[in-house]
Amino acid sequence: MKKNMKKMVSAITMTAMAASMFAMPAAAEEKTSSITYPLETDIESVSWYAQEGIVPHEKFKDASESPFHTGLAKHLGVNIDWSFPTTGSDANTFTNTLMADPFSLPNIMQCYVMDNAAQYIDDEIIWDLTDYIQEYAPDYYAFLQTNPAYDKAMKDDQGRYYTFGFFREDGGWNDSYEGPVVRKDWLDECGLEVPKTISEFENVIRVFNEKYGATFDSASTRINDMGICGAFGAYAGFSVNTNYGYYVHDGKVGLGAADDGWRDYVSWMNKMWSEGLLDQDMLTEDDTTIKDKIHNEKCGVSYTSMGQLNIWNKEEEAAGNEGTWIGIPYPTADDGSLSAVFGGPGVGKHTTVITKTADEDTMKLCLQMLNYAYTEEGMLYWNYGDEGVSWEYDEDGVPQFTSLVKDDPDTDPMTKYNGATWGSCCIQATNLLYQKNSQTAIDANNTWFYIDEDEEKNREITSGWRYPVGISFTIEESDKLDEISQNIPTFVNESYASFLTGAKDINDDAVWEQYQKDLESYNLSEILEIRQAAYDRYLAR
Repeated sequence: MKKNMKKMVSAITMTAMAASMFAMPAAAEEKTSSITYPLETDIESVSWYAQEGIVPHEKFKDASESPFHTGLAKHLGVNIDWSFPTTGSDANTFTNTLMADPFSLPNIMQCYVMDNAAQYIDDEIIWDLTDYIQEYAPDYYAFLQTNPAYDKAMKDDQGRYYTFGFFREDGGWNDSYEGPVVRKDWLDECGLEVPKTISEFENVIRVFNEKYGATFDSASTRINDMGICGAFGAYAGFSVNTNYGYYVHDGKVGLGAADDGWRDYVSWMNKMWSEGLLDQDMLTEDDTTIKDKIHNEKCGVSYTSMGQLNIWNKEEEAAGNEGTWIGIPYPTADDGSLSAVFGGPGVGKHTTVITKTADEDTMKLCLQMLNYAYTEEGMLYWNYGDEGVSWEYDEDGVPQFTSLVKDDPDTDPMTKYNGATWGSCCIQATNLLYQKNSQTAIDANNTWFYIDEDEEKNREITSGWRYPVGISFTIEESDKLDEISQNIPTFVNESYASFLTGAKDINDDAVWEQYQKDLESYNLSEILEIRQAAYDRYLAR
């Protein structure tokens, strides 16, 4: 993060992106890659599976029609035999089915194996790349050395490199892609300022309810990830089945839903629910169903993503409505404190590994292929496609999509030509996100991410609390977690629903104490001990 906290707020940023576009692989700039692309090889083809992220655009029947996939093979000089989850299948289930037959795996697999990486290496299902990565993926290795967090996340606890990761060019900026939003026109009509504290935030909801009959509403999966719990001193939301449910504070791993700050947050939510200020469908709302409330003026304050903010405003405009949604800051406590917001360090959980179905020569070729995305030329291709076709430099030297992409009416047309929009084995350029989103959405992301002028404090609020990406469990720990942790997510979700609606009184100390005892009966202490041990090993890498 730059010291100028407003660096991405104005249009001036677009010219600055010319300089920052290649800021990420700094180490690679200092030394020209020893690898020349396209590669020369006698290997007939390499098989490559992608669980998600770079699945061919919906308009194409398969990879053979996709400009990105066919173009990547051309740039690499290697024939690629692509495979993806079967249409309509659950991607995780499809991947697990593949992994059950390790002798038939594709050579390259993009999936999610960080938690169990050591087991896959020890079982000789995936390659330990440590002895080969510097020679055959020099640009990628050099990039990892620019940030200890990047390097740690791509190794197991024994220090073995095993994966190519997904990174965001400006660190965690777009990891904070969710946050609170408000109808700007209603704020103006009511003579209200953008709320800063939780009391001001609540007041806006109340005024909108009185004047327009509107409520606070959000897609359940989004509010469950984090919501505005940081205003109450909490460090995690309700999503116990994801890493957003767990946090690290002062070196100690915790479960957000077990803490007093979480209780205070849900108590506030219950109060708002009981007074009719929260939409009564919030527990089941999703990004599709909430739009009915948005476009029929039943909601004036929400919590959503940058992408959904784009959609809401475009659809409002298309319908001739005057509603304009803007991002607003995460509310602080009334004393100005804020413990955490939805965010991360700019490292995704995507893992792209080379399996043991590749012999040593094929493995080395795969390393060179995957290295391409972390070169200057490869970063451009993965983010924009081919120069002169899907993108060109503007007068400021900033890559811009051409009319081929801009005038394409299909959903997310840039994904026909690039592979970095949704995440893969690459570095996602911030400029790509600038072109994908409206200025209003970009301003919202700035608002959610730039919390404090002090960079260290800002990082602590946006990502310092996160249970780190790249932590792995031993075989014994993984087996034990599978055995003892299955019931906690359901219990927390059901308890949250009961607390929210008032079926259980969260303000009753006896009820809260029983809830905490129940968490213990579901092995919370043992789960936290395992996660703490894994976290401590991660720090020691």
